[in-house]
Amino acid sequence: MPNELRYGYVTQLYYEILGIETPRQLDLLDEWFSDLLIKEEESDGNTKIPPFFSEQDSRIHAVRYHGRLYSGADEIIAQLTGRLIGTAKGNREKQRRNAVVMCKHITRVLCENWSRFEAFLNHTGEMILRMDEDQLNEFLNKLLDFVKEIALARNEMSESERDGEPFPMDDEIFDAAVYNAAYQLNLCTVDGLVQGYAWLLLGSLLRNECGRITRRFDSSFNEVNRMPSEEPDLISKLDCLFFPEDYEYTYDGDDFESKYPDIHWQCDQCGTSLNSQEGFTDRYGKWQCRLCGYVNDIDEEHIFENNEDAENRRNHMDAQKIREAIERRKTQLSE
Repeated sequence: MPNELRYGYVTQLYYEILGIETPRQLDLLDEWFSDLLIKEEESDGNTKIPPFFSEQDSRIHAVRYHGRLYSGADEIIAQLTGRLIGTAKGNREKQRRNAVVMCKHITRVLCENWSRFEAFLNHTGEMILRMDEDQLNEFLNKLLDFVKEIALARNEMSESERDGEPFPMDDEIFDAAVYNAAYQLNLCTVDGLVQGYAWLLLGSLLRNECGRITRRFDSSFNEVNRMPSEEPDLISKLDCLFFPEDYEYTYDGDDFESKYPDIHWQCDQCGTSLNSQEGFTDRYGKWQCRLCGYVNDIDEEHIFENNEDAENRRNHMDAQKIREAIERRKTQLSE
């Protein structure tokens, strides 16, 4: 399987684990994004009615024939679904535009209606929980390998190669979607597996339209008010995520009075910044928030690499590494 973020490849990983045949194009799109891409029309199930793309609702309308959505070997529908899945060949510009319209429609629906987004996540969870424990573990490992491979493969491509892909995706959006998937998968939990796979489904299907979702949600689909991370490139971020022990901390300031220089403390109750409160110091071990009165612990056990790690209670900052970074800075300034 090529190391590319395409919907067909992402879904194929799932069906391989279950040992079942990957559904045909229309059924494959409808399987994970039910009613968002395909509008199923009423039929007797035994009559072949050709599908069609409706510009009015940005969906493909189709009927079931002997249990499967009928494609009718229609070239236009084949080109359109091929664009969405990532298998279309040739330069059919109109169908490319229609595929983008459909992706815009899906993104708009998901972003404007949380109940639809929640339904998508719940459905993804239901699909994954068809697996037994051994299959879940195998699926997790396959997905972890997949995100590493597609990140490395893209990193080795030149800018012109990325821009010239049949299904191009902006670097920033690709990086954010893949990192969010990797973060969740690396939690090694069932919830993390579901949310990580959801990111791969969204990124591979929606392509550049996924940018609206990466800007709105963190990896666990909690709403945030930030732009995608401006940290180092994706490979470096994944390397730090998977192998944090290989990295040392750095400190560039000159604050040697604080116990934990450059650490931004937030109230665990109301979320307000403690650093900005009058008289704040991190040397007491505790601090009562002046806004809500909650008593916060100020120690190593409550320092995390980022807000997401804090929410997931993982990746505590290493107190020894913090002290070593401060000492290296003192030495640097004294030279």
